[in-house]
Parts: sequence; C-alpha cells; structure tokens
Amino acid sequence: MRDAGAQREPVTGLRVVSARADWRGVGQGVFGPGEWRSLAAALGLSPRECGIVRAVFDGASEKDTARELGLSPHTVHTYLWRIYRKLHVQSREELLVRVFAEFRSLSPRALARKK
Repeated sequence: MRDAGAQREPVTGLRVVSARADWRGVGQGVFGPGEWRSLAAALGLSPRECGIVRAVFDGASEKDTARELGLSPHTVHTYLWRIYRKLHVQSREELLVRVFAEFRSLSPRALARKK
C-alpha cells in the first residue's frame, strides 16, 4: 500500500494529441508488415479485413477509410460489422484490445517467419 504522504513523480515527455488528424498514420507503424500478416492469419482476417483493422488503428472514420481504400462508406461499415462478429467484439476499442491481445499471444517464431 502507498504511503499517503508520498508524492508522485511528475510525468514528463508526454505529448497531448488534440485533434484526430494528429493520429493519422500512427496505427500503420504499430506493427510491421510481417506482424500484420501474422495477426491477420491468427485472427482469420482476409487482406481487405486487415486493411480495415489497420485503418481503425489509425483512428480513421468509415468515410475516410472508404476514400483511402476505394470503397463506399456502406461497404466499410459492413466489413467492420463482420469483423466485430468474427472477433466477438462490440466496439473499435474492443477491437484494438483484441488485436493487441492476439499479438501478445503470438510466438516469436511465428512473427519471425512472416518478415
């Protein structure tokens, strides 16, 4: 248990992101191409579904994702809904947690093979 009189160390080096546009492209760098392929295989995602999940990691809206992938927003919505069902999640946040959990469960050997 903490001492009630103890002071916390200040957090330094954090950058506050104020606008969604500042997040653009961040998700693409979370995992390398080989890691994305391993995750897609482990989760049973098609290449198109993997592209949708990568857009979710970027924080892209359905409309932005549709424009980027050359699809209609309705098609992106349908893909996202099917991905949710396939992975047993109900939101973008749960999808991110599910993908990270799967990544943690992948063996280093599986990740090394896909590079």
